[in-house]
This record gives sequence, structure tokens and C-alpha cells, in this order.
Amino acid sequence: MSSPYPEDFTAWVLSRPLSLRARRAVERMLDQGHVTTADLNDMGYDHPPRAIADIKDAGVQVAMKMVVVAGRRMASYKLVPAAGDAALTGRRTLPKAFRESLYTLWRYRCAVCDGQFTSRELQADHRIPYRVSGEAVEQVPEDFMPLCPSCNRAKSWSCETCPNWERRIAAECETCLWGSPEEYSHVATIPERRLQLSWSGDAEIEEFDRLSARARKADVTPAELAKQVISRMPTTE
Repeated sequence: MSSPYPEDFTAWVLSRPLSLRARRAVERMLDQGHVTTADLNDMGYDHPPRAIADIKDAGVQVAMKMVVVAGRRMASYKLVPAAGDAALTGRRTLPKAFRESLYTLWRYRCAVCDGQFTSRELQADHRIPYRVSGEAVEQVPEDFMPLCPSCNRAKSWSCETCPNWERRIAAECETCLWGSPEEYSHVATIPERRLQLSWSGDAEIEEFDRLSARARKADVTPAELAKQVISRMPTTE
């Protein structure tokens, strides 16, 4: 493959443990020097940042700039010719025993939504994104939490659009919902609190249906009605 990058760098990049989508994106960059959001879309990736994140997870540095192509403003990515990164030396696979012990510790519940899932559905996720702090020398359960597929996708999107994604200040992640759902002060730097509720079983579903009917009459969402009810509750000191 002819590449605009140095041969030793090209060989090093291709030797990294790349996922299939990361390898396809890397090969495009090695071939033409860069890859745009439109290129990644054409390759079948509806969420281009995930392909780029996969490359960074393998310890390869990527630079991004905004360009205009055919009248459209989009991101363009290129590889940074430096063999490795002091912080990001490549994500390590967690042993199955480690993941299972983490899930058991959390009673097979998602740390964010508290839903119960099987071990095949859960993912052991870094509390502080790997992109921000890299991989610790020693893997300990306290640095991870189980996430369900839905919350994992929500965290990925929220983190990748967070101002701290580029600042890489670990302390900001430590006080975020996505890093410490047990006790947090913000969600992706925005002062916010979230409460996720679900109704299950015939009795609870009937209760939710009544709540929904009341909300429609009041021309509000069930969530807005629930907040109104809570705000009218007497407070106790």
C-alpha cells in the first residue's frame, strides 16, 4: 500500500490491535492522507466518531479539523505520525473473571439506569473514559462499572460531545453522572440531575397508564407531571 505517511509509522499503525471499522478507516487515511465524515458514512458508519474512537483506543493519535467538501462542512481526520502515546498505549481486554466479578458486585444491574441484565448484555465500562485518562497500570473494580447497551451508547455520545473530551481533565469526569452515577454534580459539565424510573408488572403499568392519561389532560409529558407532583410534596428537614 502506497502511503503519504512514513513507512515505519505505517507498519506500526497496521500492527496495532484495530477493530474492523478502525482498520478500514486507518487504511483510508494511510491511502489518501485523511478521511472525512462523508467518507466514513459511505463506508457504512452512521456514527463516524465511534470509528475514530476505536483508532484512539488502539493507542494511535488522530488529529481533526473542520473542512468544507462540496458545500458541506464536516470533520476531516488524519493520523499523527508518532508511534504511541504516553497515556494511550492501547486498551487492554478485561478478563472474563474480572468482568463477572464486577457484574456480581453490582448484582447484574446497570450502574446508570439500575436495570437488571445478563452478563452478555452488560459491558464493563471505564468510569473515566479511556480517551481521557488512558489505561491504568493495575485493573481494579473501582475504576469500572457495568452499563447496559442503551446507557453505554448514551454515555459514548454524551462524552464525545462534552467539552472535556478534548481538555482531558480526569477530575471533571469523576464528578460527572457518567463517571460517578452514585454521586455526581453535573452531566457532561452541565449542572443537572437525572432520575430514571420504570414501571413493571400489571399493577405498576396500570398506574403508569393513569399517570399518562392525567398528563395528556394537562397537556404535559408524564415526566413533567411527575416533577410537578414531587415539587408539591411537603419537605421535611
